Amino acid sequence: MKIGLQFGAGNIGRGFIGDLLHRSGYKIVFVDSNKELVNMLRERGNYPLKLFDVDGSSKDLIIDNILSFTLEDEEEISNYISKADLIFTAVGVKNLPAIAHYISMGLKKRFKENRDYLNIFLCENLSSAPEILKNKVLEYLNNDEKKYVEDKVGFVGTTIGRMVAGSGKRYGFEDPLLIVAESYDVIPFSLKDIKGKIPNIYGLKPSKDFDFEIKKKLFIHNLGHAVIAYFGYLKNYTYIHEAIKDVDIKNIYDQAIKEVTLAIFSKYKGLDREEFENYISNLEERFKNPLLMDPISRVGRDPIRKLGPEDRIIGSAKFCLSQGIFPENIALTCSAVLLYDYPQDEEANNLQRLIKENGVEWVLVNICKLSLDEEFTKKVLYYYKKIKRISI
Repeated sequence: MKIGLQFGAGNIGRGFIGDLLHRSGYKIVFVDSNKELVNMLRERGNYPLKLFDVDGSSKDLIIDNILSFTLEDEEEISNYISKADLIFTAVGVKNLPAIAHYISMGLKKRFKENRDYLNIFLCENLSSAPEILKNKVLEYLNNDEKKYVEDKVGFVGTTIGRMVAGSGKRYGFEDPLLIVAESYDVIPFSLKDIKGKIPNIYGLKPSKDFDFEIKKKLFIHNLGHAVIAYFGYLKNYTYIHEAIKDVDIKNIYDQAIKEVTLAIFSKYKGLDREEFENYISNLEERFKNPLLMDPISRVGRDPIRKLGPEDRIIGSAKFCLSQGIFPENIALTCSAVLLYDYPQDEEANNLQRLIKENGVEWVLVNICKLSLDEEFTKKVLYYYKKIKRISI
């Protein structure tokens, strides 16, 4: 039986990758730093997954044929990497350096055993994630091992579109291993980075123009999600499906998506307009799905990261500007992110502390990497002050 190793047994690891590997008939090896979670998975040998569709239907699955290890199980992890048919990561970009050591140990064994091709799919929603992990892995290898990795190991970017709401507690289920997610099951990946044959995994979709896939995910899906979440928070909604029904929020959402859509069609000539519009329409229906009960606090978390220069807010604004389109509604959304002060979000608290100590202009310059002379920055400040007055 083929083996798929998954670093990260959280929402995406169990709620998406585990599902696709299970459907494809793979033995699944989870690696996670959470000892309590790993112990529960070991004791049971499976976990439940509930999938909700936009038509209101649901599906209950049991994901079995799994093994689970903590980061302390170095020998077992390296052994399974040496035998794995493919690897996925869903650990967060900041944690990639921490798993590079384990991957390098397994790759050393593959080199000694002269194993064939291996592809490592990074489900981290950052275009540079494959390069980050690869460079860190190479630091642990000698020259012969590095050549083997260059020839035989692919570090492959993906975009993750499935929305995973998390544990089943919010739905009244007591099972701590239950994961609740939507049924969307497509993972576009960078075809040019594949080594050897494309793995036969349900849902994997090769993309020859992965730059387009990244922009579509980050500047349509993630930006749209952000619009709903941050304005939903300001208007005291709890869930995404509630906030998107608000007329004012929906109008900002529509206009922000329109700005990016115009930029995309300006840059990528020959796109199938009907297919792209169907993607946007389907995405909106997924956001509206009340069964998912996706909390605004989940979607809005880590606002400092989301204000980064290449992320969904500033990145989409810069992309629009590069195509001669002024991102008015993205500037408005940026102001809402700057006002996000959810008490239970540590990064939201850090953001408000930075603003209080240094001023909002400091955040725009040092975190967003914007110039105060830019029209976009001036527009963000205008909306920030305007909304703040209303909120007070």
